[in-house]
Amino acid sequence: MYGKFARLAIVVMLAAVGCSKGSGDSGKGGETAAPSIPTVGKPGEPLELLFLGSTDRERFMREHGNALMKKFPNLKLNYYLLGSSDDEEKGTMSIQGALTKGLSIDIMHVGTVNINPYLMETKLAYDVGDLIKKYGYDLNMLYPEAIDVLRLISGGPLYGLPVNFSVYKLYYNKDLFDKFGVAYPKDGMTYDEFYELAKKMTRTDGGVQYQGAIINIGNMLLFNQLSAPFVDPKTNKSLFASDPRWQTFTANFVRFLQIPGNDKPTDANLFLKQGTAAMMLAAVDLNASWEINWDIAMAPTFADLPGVGGGIQGSIYALAGTSKHKEEAFQVIAYLASKEHLLNLSKAGILTVLNDPEAKRIFGTEIPWLNGRKLHMAAMFPDKYAPPYLLTPYDGLAQRALANQLNQAATGKVSDVNTMLRNAAEETNKLIAERLAGN
Repeated sequence: MYGKFARLAIVVMLAAVGCSKGSGDSGKGGETAAPSIPTVGKPGEPLELLFLGSTDRERFMREHGNALMKKFPNLKLNYYLLGSSDDEEKGTMSIQGALTKGLSIDIMHVGTVNINPYLMETKLAYDVGDLIKKYGYDLNMLYPEAIDVLRLISGGPLYGLPVNFSVYKLYYNKDLFDKFGVAYPKDGMTYDEFYELAKKMTRTDGGVQYQGAIINIGNMLLFNQLSAPFVDPKTNKSLFASDPRWQTFTANFVRFLQIPGNDKPTDANLFLKQGTAAMMLAAVDLNASWEINWDIAMAPTFADLPGVGGGIQGSIYALAGTSKHKEEAFQVIAYLASKEHLLNLSKAGILTVLNDPEAKRIFGTEIPWLNGRKLHMAAMFPDKYAPPYLLTPYDGLAQRALANQLNQAATGKVSDVNTMLRNAAEETNKLIAERLAGN
């Protein structure tokens, strides 16, 4: 039964209504209490915690692990990358491998889309509500949307704490805009304005075809600004053909895919490497390796939803029910989600769930490769985040089906939005049925 978990992890690399007052579980309203972790066993013996994470050990240590070791000197992290197979020499472990071995997992770092398969269906989920109260962790300092999505998935309990996430934004090539004498993209653009700008920047010059806009379809779907759910969790059927938001959403983007001359609207290399695309709408992280002269603006918005950017899709540091050191493990998680640590991440250019003006002010100030270069970092923070939508274990299948239809539109094989949505719904339902039969 566990074979599907690895597949789900690959489908979505990250990741409503809910209880928007979920922060009511906060304790005394103050900073996270994170006392030193006590030794276990003989005096001076380190406490070892088994940690299954979503990044390789080197990155984890750089972003989180070194800070944890400094905060808790007697902590020993037995860290593995949560993968699809077991290879302890390479530092990877699968969820099914850990369960088969009966390992006492302490902390898991998983994308929101994998909370259901990795935590709930494996019975590893553990409600940390009482520990939040005991240690006075203040949920009010976080974006409420980051908590709402966790409660929406679980039906109420919190199985851990969020720390970082990604954001949908608009990258642009400053040199191309200068070359053609066109004003740079600005924050607050509507999609209609973005569309007109994309058409203006799509042109042939000196025998070179320049494209107006590259759109990352996977990011576009995952961070969808209309908060449209993909699958009805009660029926396990696609909502593409029945939820009117998908009509609006799909019609808006199809027009970008069909701009004459914008021949490869999903090829990110045209922007990142070749420098022949003027703009790229994506949630990819800021990167030192891009050689083009780029900057960022806020993602465009729908005219009837001014200021609303993409949703918060990130990950959760969860306390596993198998842990024999739940209080100590929670203190580790609470420090990862503490104001102190989140501000340090902000300086390093990592988006966090800390809802604090200081986090925005210092964002990226300690990115080494910037070397004094000024980027429009305010674009990383939309005026509002789209409310979360209900995630299901089958969202990856639905996203794949609709992305396929959008790619068909990009190549001119299908143009009618209703047909696209109907085809995507049928394909999604077929894929879900096959997965259910396989389980």
